[in-house]
Amino acid sequence: MAVSQQLEKTEQSKRVGFIYLSQEDCIRAGGLDMDGTLEAIQKSFELHGRKEVIQPSKPVIRWGGPETEETRGRIMTMPSYLGGDLDVAGMKWIPSMPENPKKIGQPRASAIIILSDPHNGFPLAILDGTIVSAMRTGAATGIAAKYLANPNSRTVGIIGAGVQSRTQLMAVTSVFKNQIEQIKVFDLNEEKTKQFAKEMQGELNVSVIPASSAEKAIRDSDIVITATMSTFPYVNGEWLKEGAFHSEISFWDTAPQELVHYEKVVVDDFEHVKHHGVDVSYRAVRDGFIDESNVFNLGDIVVGKVAGREHAKQKILFNPIGMSIHDVSEAFRVYNRAKSLGIGQDLPLWEHPHWL
Repeated sequence: MAVSQQLEKTEQSKRVGFIYLSQEDCIRAGGLDMDGTLEAIQKSFELHGRKEVIQPSKPVIRWGGPETEETRGRIMTMPSYLGGDLDVAGMKWIPSMPENPKKIGQPRASAIIILSDPHNGFPLAILDGTIVSAMRTGAATGIAAKYLANPNSRTVGIIGAGVQSRTQLMAVTSVFKNQIEQIKVFDLNEEKTKQFAKEMQGELNVSVIPASSAEKAIRDSDIVITATMSTFPYVNGEWLKEGAFHSEISFWDTAPQELVHYEKVVVDDFEHVKHHGVDVSYRAVRDGFIDESNVFNLGDIVVGKVAGREHAKQKILFNPIGMSIHDVSEAFRVYNRAKSLGIGQDLPLWEHPHWL
């Protein structure tokens, strides 16, 4: 090979690029495949339980105290690394602005995810994180229900008729395939509740009925999900039937004193929950209603370090804060699928580095 050709090859090899995936690209690459998302989240919980992840506490930009997250909004930065056979690093930047739907007709949450090669640090992909974030949040409840709900669960009660409620139900019905017989939904907006029930019944092929109150949605339900923007508590722990599993992905739906009605409280990572300082599991420990020794990480349950459901009569609360490892695991799944299908734009970070 001529010297000029060798130099040309060396120069060409200096290019660093990444794949850009729009929201539409992510959907085309299987971003709405809940079974695939459940596999990715199962994997990230396993790695967490085996301590094969690096996950710094996430900084939060707030315009006021924690209570302003549900009014003014917030921006979170969520970095992590997953080891094992994934071996990938990444970060999610996720603003959440509650007034967006009403003020500008846009979603409350938007997100961007960056995936990086942990060995050279270069980006692998930059992608929309909105679909990934919503799907992995639903899947976290699905995996929790797999280990913590009674295996013969038939009825679901869900409070809230928003985007998160959709993926919550997608996940639970995927885990309990052909088993869930009825879903009861309540939202303060009656018309929204009716429309949600109609759409989800068609999508999930399960009976979905509007409930006239939160209490009626919760009572007699094997699985309870609270997914609202409420700024005040309304859940009464006595409403839950014996043996119920309750996933609270919101911050304020249940008051700390109500946690005395649960025999076990499970989170995704209690150190992160404490750092955030908002979730009801943290406030219940802080205020002395429950002891921290009765709060468990789901990853430890998934890998068998800690028992999950111990008997059919246990009331169990799952109160996740949401972990970056889930976003990165799910985004990595979508990225790999996109690559295999040739989806996305190959963009350069640089053709030639300006400085070495």
